[in-house]
Amino acid sequence: MKNCGMEDWNSYLCRVNDTVASIFLNLGLRPIAPDRARPWLLWVWVYMKEPREDGLSSSAEFDGLGIVEDHIVEALQSKVQAEFVGRITTDGRREFYFYAPRSDQFPSILSGIENSMRGYEFDSGSQEDLDWSQYLSVLYPSEEDLQKIKDTKVLEVLSRHGDNLRTPREVCHWIYFTTPGERSHFNDEVKKLGFEIKVETENRKHSAERPFCSQISRIDNVDHNAISEVTIQLFKLSKRFDAEYDGWETQVISKENQKPN
Repeated sequence: MKNCGMEDWNSYLCRVNDTVASIFLNLGLRPIAPDRARPWLLWVWVYMKEPREDGLSSSAEFDGLGIVEDHIVEALQSKVQAEFVGRITTDGRREFYFYAPRSDQFPSILSGIENSMRGYEFDSGSQEDLDWSQYLSVLYPSEEDLQKIKDTKVLEVLSRHGDNLRTPREVCHWIYFTTPGERSHFNDEVKKLGFEIKVETENRKHSAERPFCSQISRIDNVDHNAISEVTIQLFKLSKRFDAEYDGWETQVISKENQKPN
């Protein structure tokens, strides 16, 4: 049995049980979750030797944890066709989560991993999770966290093209509405926030349910904290008008195209 999902690995920070956590997961599995062919949730917890004060992993342990992860993932994928869905780093430990067709071989596989990875303490368990609740309800990001992940992807593209992300510039956003009236009310609200209405269009190819588009823009900073503050504000405002916030774009500003003062 082959692994069932596409690869779209992303990470985000949040709080789990009121403790800071870094979650790394494969978003590409969302369209097929839950996978009824893999009803068994398997988990392996690895206790870090040198965690940071906030409970997250330190650079000193980066290589060691990577080796442990490779052993765990390879063993469970090859021996029980488990799907590695994500991990949580929190409170001095790293938690690995898998879904598998069965769990009967899991204890013996883990025993072999522990013997080969001496020096780390492990904890583990398994349970039937037909609905993939661990993936969908714990690992998978909230709508706001998912928007922040999308922001990060845009920033990574800008950085790859030489943008230092420090120069304020015009940022364009797209929002889609069910009716022209809702779009009009939304536009009135964002004008109060300093946005300019660039274009109003109708695009039924984008969405039959929300075909009425408003493209808005404003001069903003595009470092991660600044742009996510803007996008989350627009995301929440869009919800008030039963609209879909569909992301943003901006021009690349590098040393070559930056105008002198």
